Amino acid sequence: MVKIEYWNSYDILDIHYEGSYRNRLWLNVPVKKPTYPIYREQFEDSVNDSHNIFLKWEKQYSFDLFCPEYMADMISLITLHDNVWISFDNGYSGKCRDFTAEVKWTNIDSLAQITCTFTVKSYTINGATASHC
Repeated sequence: MVKIEYWNSYDILDIHYEGSYRNRLWLNVPVKKPTYPIYREQFEDSVNDSHNIFLKWEKQYSFDLFCPEYMADMISLITLHDNVWISFDNGYSGKCRDFTAEVKWTNIDSLAQITCTFTVKSYTINGATASHC
């Protein structure tokens, strides 16, 4: 089970976020094992040794679901919000970053397959510290 709570600091489209209005969505979907992408920027010195300038480690989760068009609209709009909070049934809860929803239409009319991907933790290292990694 995944609970997604999302809201924004200002109005989006015809959604007015005054007061403490928040959207909440509960999905009975299995969450896939996390992936751990690492992004790095490097440069080569005069003797062709590589040195890191910037490192970023992330923990990303994803899940798939099938839903009708009105839910595809709603889930794809989550990407526009600046506050997205994810809760898992194992007790984990935290703010997520980089929420994306990739919508693919199936052969069945008005049924979409959506793959949602989101980052729950990220750490960056830059400058002199990165050059030691």
